Amino acid sequence: MDSVDSQIEMKVPEQAGRHRLFWRASATALFLPALVVAAGYAVLWLFLNQTGRGGGHLARVSMLVLVIGVPILLVHAGLRLSTTRLTLRGAHLEAHPGFPARDPVIVAYASITGLSVRRGLSGWLTGAGSLIIERGAQPRVIVSGMARADSALLEVTARCPAINGTNSPA
Repeated sequence: MDSVDSQIEMKVPEQAGRHRLFWRASATALFLPALVVAAGYAVLWLFLNQTGRGGGHLARVSMLVLVIGVPILLVHAGLRLSTTRLTLRGAHLEAHPGFPARDPVIVAYASITGLSVRRGLSGWLTGAGSLIIERGAQPRVIVSGMARADSALLEVTARCPAINGTNSPA
């Protein structure tokens, strides 16, 4: 078996020019929306209680969001944090878009036709981004909320023959 076909990467010291081969999601980017929702509804509920309207329908709805909605958002963010990853292998990459996707998507470097990074408001605030992998006629793969998405983009680009103009992956 050639090292290009191997699923196990050779251990090379960082000084020898070896780049990062594994990326995870950004905890800050994934938990920030839930924390903003929690803060917004908490401020609304406190304001309604202070103005004497704490027994109204709007106060009850805000309390329901705080008690039920925010924990669900936090659990969802935690599941995405533990499952979102990008791993570069010898001849392919494994992109796990995160919860609720069950299995990672295996993409050969030769089949990648385009790469880009997109950022939303949370991404601009935290530095995280979504790596978008174009695969010709196949559906694109999006790995959202990645920490250091720009470095992942550069490393994947260096391994893609269709993008960097080489005949074989690095």
